[in-house]
Amino acid sequence: MKCREGCGACCIAPSISSPLPGMPQGKPAGVRCVHLSAEQLCQLFGQPQRPAVCRDRK
Repeated sequence: MKCREGCGACCIAPSISSPLPGMPQGKPAGVRCVHLSAEQLCQLFGQPQRPAVCRDRK
């Protein structure tokens, strides 16, 4: 997947069933991740607490 900076779709569209920091029940499809900034950037990118499900997304 080619990422477009400022898009944020990968942090909104998918459902994530595993717990995330700040979202212990996971994330339903269509709901913004709590770590998506106003600029549509992942605030956990490059951080060790970034979940594997996000880190492994291709």
